[in-house]
Amino acid sequence: MYKDLKFKIGDGVTVTTGPMKGMYGVFIYYDTTMKYLIRFTGTQQMFFNEEDIQLWTEYIKKNK
Repeated sequence: MYKDLKFKIGDGVTVTTGPMKGMYGVFIYYDTTMKYLIRFTGTQQMFFNEEDIQLWTEYIKKNK
């Protein structure tokens, strides 16, 4: 199940929508309903669709 995902567990990411846009997070879990769980802080985590997520390294390069 996890081998075909665009992002791998542990990847540093950010999201392109919502209140967490542009904040660093880590991909920690994948739900079978095609949602990625991103943890932003020790207490803040949310599910996002694949199209709303961007690798952190790509975000940094794009926003220099």
